[in-house]
Amino acid sequence: MQSVKMVSLGFDQLLADCYWLAFIGYVGDSRARDKDHYAQADRYLDLVTGLDPRFLNAYWFAAFTVGGDQGRPRRAAELIERGIEADPDNWYLPFIAGFNQYMFARDHLAAARYYEMAAKFPGAPDWLVRQAEILRANIPALVKEINVLTNVYESAQDQRLKELTRERLIKLWMKVYKSSPEHGPMRERVHQELLKLGVDIYMFGRPK
Repeated sequence: MQSVKMVSLGFDQLLADCYWLAFIGYVGDSRARDKDHYAQADRYLDLVTGLDPRFLNAYWFAAFTVGGDQGRPRRAAELIERGIEADPDNWYLPFIAGFNQYMFARDHLAAARYYEMAAKFPGAPDWLVRQAEILRANIPALVKEINVLTNVYESAQDQRLKELTRERLIKLWMKVYKSSPEHGPMRERVHQELLKLGVDIYMFGRPK
C-alpha cells in the first residue's frame, strides 16, 4: 500500500476511484466470479480503502464479497474497521460492521452491539435500536435475516447494493411463502412484501 501511495503523487482519491471502477468491472463478470469466488475482491478493496478510507460503498462490498462470497467475515471486519477509524462519526459504518457480523460471521450478539453503537450517533435512524433488540431476541433466524436485509435495502443509496439485497429478500420471502399455509394470511403478507420488491407472484392468478 505504501508503494501505491508513493506513485499516486497525492492523488489518492482519484486513484481510489480508478481501482473502484476496476473492481466494479471485476464483480460485474458474474460467470468468471462463479469460478474464482471473488478471489481478487480483497486486493481491490484493500487498495480502494487504503487510498481513500472514507470510500463508503467499498465497505458494503467488503461485507458482501469478502465476508460473504469468499467466506472471510473476519477479514471483511478488518477492512470495515479501517472505515470506522477514518470516519468515526458516521453511523453507517458500524451499521455495515453489524451487517457483516450477522450475515456472514453469524455472530448475532456482535451484530447487535454494532447496531447499538451506530444508534448513538447524531442522525442515526431510530430503527437501529429496534434492530438490535430483534437480533438479541429468541425469534426465528429467517425473521431476523429479513429484518436486517430490509433495513439495508431501504437505506441503500447505491443501486448495485440495492439489487444485491433485493435478490436476497426475494429468496427469503419465497421461503416464507412456500412454508406457509396455502390460504392463510401469511401468503397475502408475502404477496404484498414481494410487490414492494417488484415481484408479483400472482401475476398469472391466485391459487384456488
